[in-house]
Amino acid sequence: MTRMATTPTEATTGEPAAGLAAGRAPEPRAVLRAAGVASPEAIEAARLHDLSRSHAVTFAELPDGSAYVVKRLSSGARDAGRSLAAELYAYRLASWCPGLAAVLPTPVHLDERREVLALVAAPAEHLFPAQCLRPGFPSVDLATALGRALATLHTTTTDVALLTVASCGVVALPDYPEEDRRLGADSTAAVAVADDLLADPLLVAGLKRAAAALRPTCLIHGDVKWDNAVLDPGPPARVRLLDWELSGRGDPGWDVGSALADTVSLTARLHGVAALPSDPVEWIDPTLRALLAAYADRAGDASSAEFAATVASSWTARMIHLALECAASVEASDHAAVRGVLAAARLLSGRHEDVAATVHGALAAAA
Repeated sequence: MTRMATTPTEATTGEPAAGLAAGRAPEPRAVLRAAGVASPEAIEAARLHDLSRSHAVTFAELPDGSAYVVKRLSSGARDAGRSLAAELYAYRLASWCPGLAAVLPTPVHLDERREVLALVAAPAEHLFPAQCLRPGFPSVDLATALGRALATLHTTTTDVALLTVASCGVVALPDYPEEDRRLGADSTAAVAVADDLLADPLLVAGLKRAAAALRPTCLIHGDVKWDNAVLDPGPPARVRLLDWELSGRGDPGWDVGSALADTVSLTARLHGVAALPSDPVEWIDPTLRALLAAYADRAGDASSAEFAATVASSWTARMIHLALECAASVEASDHAAVRGVLAAARLLSGRHEDVAATVHGALAAAA
C-alpha cells in the first residue's frame, strides 16, 4: 500500500488541524503545516508564488529547496459549479492502488471537506512551458511514456468501483438546449464557435459518433493533454498526469483520443492547419505510433477494431473541445488557432473510417 506523507489532520481523523478552520479556504502555509512537510519556522520562511487560474494554486518554495503546490477551490470556480471532488477522489484512490499512484504526482495532504490538495512540486524543467517549444516536442520517448501511463491508469482501475463519472460533455453538445450550455464560463467567443460548429454537418456527425461509441469501463483522466502532465525525459522517460478535475468512470478510448488530439492540435495552434499533411491518416506519424504502440503493449484488449474506432471518434470530439477551450481563452471566435483546430477536426470527421483503420493498425501491430 502506498502511504501519503500526511499528518493526522481533519482529512483523516475528523479533527481540525491548527489553521484549518472549517468554512473557509485555508491559507497555503496552514495547509503545509497540517501536512507536516517541514518545521513551522521553515514553512513561515517559505517563498509563495501565486499560479492561480481557474483555481487557487500556490507554489511554495522552502528554505531547504523543497517545493510544494497547494491547490484550493477558488470562490469563482465554486460559484461556477466546479469542484475538486473528482480530483481528490483520484488521489485518495491512489493511496491504496499502487498502479494508479505511479501515474500521479506525490500528494502530501488531501482534505475532501475543504477541497484542498497539496503535492510535491515537479521541477520546472519537467513541465509543459519548459518543453513545448523544444524542436521535435513531443519526442518519441515522451509519447511512449504517455502511452504507458494511460495504459497503467486504465488497466489498474478496470475492476475498481468508482464514485465519479468522467466529464466528456462536449459529445452531447448537439443535443443540449442552448440555455443549458456552459462554455468557458459563458464566453462570448466560445458560444459563437459552438453556434458555428453546430451548423457544420461534419463536426456534428463527429460529436454524435463519439457519443454513441463511448463505453465507460475504468477510471479515465478525462482531460489528457501535454499541459496537464509532468514530463520527465529520463532516461527512462516518465509521464505523470496532473489536474484530475474531469476524471471519473469513462471510456479509455477518450483518454487515448485526447492524447492524439492534443499532440496534433499543438501544430494546428502554433503553425496553422496548413502545417499538417492534407490527409489526416498521415498525422499518425512515428510519435503517435509510438504512443499507440506503448498503450497497446500494456493494455491487453486495445487491439480491436471497435476500440480503434472509439479512439478515432474521441480524437475528433476532443479536437472540437480544444477549439472551444481556445476560443474561451482568447475571446476571439475568428482567432487563427481556433479556426485551425476546427479545420483539423473536420478533416478527421470526414476521414473517420480511414483514420480508425490506421489507428487500429498501429494498436494491433504492437498487441
